[in-house]
Amino acid sequence: MTGSNRRLRILPVLAAVFLILLSVLTTGCGEEEKYNKEKAAILEELKLVQQIKVPEGLQGEALDEAIVKTAKQHKDAMAKVNDKLQKLGDTYGKADARFKKDAEEIRKSLQQDHINWLKAAVAPKIKGDSVMGVGIGCRWEEIEEILGEPIEKKNTGGLTEFKYPGLVFNEIRDRGENDGKPLPPSYGPDAYYMTGTGYTTGCGIQIGMPKAQVLELYKGKLTSLDDRTDPKFILMKYDPTPDHRHAYNQIMQLTDGKLSRLIVAKH
Repeated sequence: MTGSNRRLRILPVLAAVFLILLSVLTTGCGEEEKYNKEKAAILEELKLVQQIKVPEGLQGEALDEAIVKTAKQHKDAMAKVNDKLQKLGDTYGKADARFKKDAEEIRKSLQQDHINWLKAAVAPKIKGDSVMGVGIGCRWEEIEEILGEPIEKKNTGGLTEFKYPGLVFNEIRDRGENDGKPLPPSYGPDAYYMTGTGYTTGCGIQIGMPKAQVLELYKGKLTSLDDRTDPKFILMKYDPTPDHRHAYNQIMQLTDGKLSRLIVAKH
C-alpha cells in the first residue's frame, strides 16, 4: 500500500476521533455552565442565611430566648444549603469529579460559619474577658457547640463542670445561699480557669505572656488592679465599657513573671 493510500485511510479515523473529542468538550462545557448556574443560586441563598441576625437591644431572658430561636433558624437554613451543595456535587460529579470537589470545599466552611455566627450572637451577654468566643454568661449548650464536646463533664447536685485540655468551666450552685430550698436549674458557668496554651481571650491574652504584656493588652479595660498584696496573684476588675458599671472579677496567677493561670469568676 502506498503512503498516499495509507494517509487516505487514516484521515476518516482522525476525523472520527476529532468529532468524539469535540462532543466530549461540548458536553463538558455545557455541564460546567449548568453547574455554575446552580451553584450561583445556592450561594445567593447562603448570602441570605448569613444575614440572619439576633434582634438588637435585648437583654436577659429575652436575649437568651432570641438567641436560641434565631440560632436554630440559622442552623436549619445552613443545613438546607449543605444538602443542596451535596446534591449538586453528586449530580455533576458523575460527569466531572472536579464539580464534586468544588461543592465539597464550600460545604467544609458551613459548620465553621455557623460557629462564627453563634460567637457573634452570644458576645453581648458575656461577662469578663471571653475565651475562644465564649465565657461567663453563655449557656452550657452554647459553649459545647462552639468549643466542641469537653473531654470530661461533671453534673452533680451542686456542681456542673466542662473540662477541656487546659480550660475548665464550672458552675457552683450550692453555696449555702438557698438555705435548703431547691437549687435553680443549671444555666451556664459562673467561672472559668485557663491554664493551657493554645487558647486566646477576647483581649488577646494567652498563657505564658509576661505580666507587662498582659497589662498592656488590658489597658483601659480594668476598673481596678491589685498587684501589690501578692505579686503572684493579681486581682483585677475587668470592664471595657465606658461607664464601668459591669466590673467583673478576674485573677491573674504568675509563675516566674509570666501568666500561668487566668481566672474569670463571679465570686
